[in-house]
Amino acid sequence: MTTSLARIFNRLFLSLFLAGGVLFARPVLGIQVEELDAARQWRVEKIEISGNTKFSASEILKELLTKVRPWYLFWETEDVFDPVTFREDLERIRRFYEAKGYYRARVTYDLTADSQSGQLEVKIEVVEGPPVIVSQVNVEISDSSLSAPELPLKQGDIFVEESYRKGEEVLRNFFLERGYAHVTTARRAEVNLDQDQARVWYQADPGPLSVFGETTVVGTDKVDPKIILRELSYQPREIFSPAKIAESQAKILALDLFGLVRIAPKEVPGKPSVVPMEVQVSEKEPREIRVGVGYGSEDQFRAQLRWQHNNWLGGGRRLSIEAKYSSIFTTGAITLVQPHFFSPRTRAIVSLRQDRDDEDTYLNNASRFNPRLEHGFSPNLTGFIGYRLEYDRLERISQATIAALGPVRERGLMSGPTLGVVWNTSDGPLNPTKGEVATLTFGQAGKIWGGQYSFYKVTTEAKKYLLLGWETILAGRLKIGFAEPLGPEENLPIFERLYAGGEKSVRGYARRKLGPLNANGDPIGGLSLIEGSLELRRPIWGPLGGALFVDFGQVSLRSFDLPVNDLKFGSGFGLNYQTPLGPLALYLGFPWRPPRGEASWQIYFSVGAYF
Repeated sequence: MTTSLARIFNRLFLSLFLAGGVLFARPVLGIQVEELDAARQWRVEKIEISGNTKFSASEILKELLTKVRPWYLFWETEDVFDPVTFREDLERIRRFYEAKGYYRARVTYDLTADSQSGQLEVKIEVVEGPPVIVSQVNVEISDSSLSAPELPLKQGDIFVEESYRKGEEVLRNFFLERGYAHVTTARRAEVNLDQDQARVWYQADPGPLSVFGETTVVGTDKVDPKIILRELSYQPREIFSPAKIAESQAKILALDLFGLVRIAPKEVPGKPSVVPMEVQVSEKEPREIRVGVGYGSEDQFRAQLRWQHNNWLGGGRRLSIEAKYSSIFTTGAITLVQPHFFSPRTRAIVSLRQDRDDEDTYLNNASRFNPRLEHGFSPNLTGFIGYRLEYDRLERISQATIAALGPVRERGLMSGPTLGVVWNTSDGPLNPTKGEVATLTFGQAGKIWGGQYSFYKVTTEAKKYLLLGWETILAGRLKIGFAEPLGPEENLPIFERLYAGGEKSVRGYARRKLGPLNANGDPIGGLSLIEGSLELRRPIWGPLGGALFVDFGQVSLRSFDLPVNDLKFGSGFGLNYQTPLGPLALYLGFPWRPPRGEASWQIYFSVGAYF
């Protein structure tokens, strides 16, 4: 009774105000959309969600088209309130709950209108009610000799529409992956709201066991179809496999010769056990020019110019000419990539480059020739073996560095093999959310190979990405490295020593400033290294995300002596903004014990996730 009287009073007050019957303005509480003055423009100041216990307010707000201006866009005007859209939003909330299994959910609202400012506060209340529970799940297979997979929706679960739909997808993929190319599936459900229960049925007709037939190519003009056919991961008469189709599509796209690639069974009548395949492609210009400029906290202004031909002299051969500049690194390089070198999974890479590395401790001008072979043992495992031939010319080696390390060879030829393996199950190079990456590299140089330097170096790094829920990602990494001169210390060049600190290492510390330093405070590197990171990443609002991190690391002057008892830590936070090129990241790091003479914080800016 009290609520009804309050609502009547508010309506009367609003009517008097709109008619000019009051001398002052104040917010009017508890009104409905139809009570707003339709002749004026209202703007949304605030949206509150209450009554929700099963789902967060942020999840519900994502369903609405009526939006509140983001706090970080404070200079923009607030969004206009549209009554039609708002009524549809209320239905969207109800459908959101229904899709999650809460068919009895009810949604009500109240508006608070400030006639002076034209602002609205929206209060939405949800009465969730009980969920609908799955009482029965039946799976019918036309061939009784075949078993069914475990489905995501089980007896006793809440009847969630996504799980219901996904069940049919799981059933279909189960038979496709076993070679049944013509499988058909169906699903149906009965929801009894009197008992808050649902009964679910799935049906599958696998059809005949199938094998791949011949593959035809459609859409080529300048590119030889043989280049496409050799990238196929399947052969005629192999058991039909969607995984091999997806792998083939990825390999063809990786040629950078096509804007569109589609691989599917060819349309033929009936359900033949031998399935003819068709590859449809859309060619793009094989030549491309890429220009990029940017800014990094360590290398400051940077620029890049690359010309690349993705089908140089035919055969899918790739030739690139590239120039890069920054305050630390300057590079000019020519690279040739020959795919299908000896085998379909092997490619040859030859690189000729001139590099200039301008570090605090030295300036190195290097002429480098690096041929190598890469072999894909599986979609996730890649190995390489190469050769390193370069001539290095060092300058600006201070007496403090010589006093700390002993004689430093300032010029010399480096020659020797390199090899490594990479295991990668992550879901993307720029912003991974799950999977892992593990790398192991080994390099050796020696007089036996005709060079003046003699040493070996091995590094290994593991990265792991876990999706914790609520869109939160836990990312971790651990890196270990060892370097060892063969003979005198000068046989290990100063630029091959191990360094820590900075943007791609331990944040909070300046570049290479974590570890041994000479008397002038310049880094001299070490022979053993350990680094690690833990980082929590989560979206904040739309494309804007945030991160909290802890890094650790240290470098030792002794070989095979991981300095785990002398680890230095840094921590901080970061923001990133998602773009088509990857996330733009800005991090602020704080060393727990700042080195003498160094700043108590460091700022880092980059494109792509830190790791």
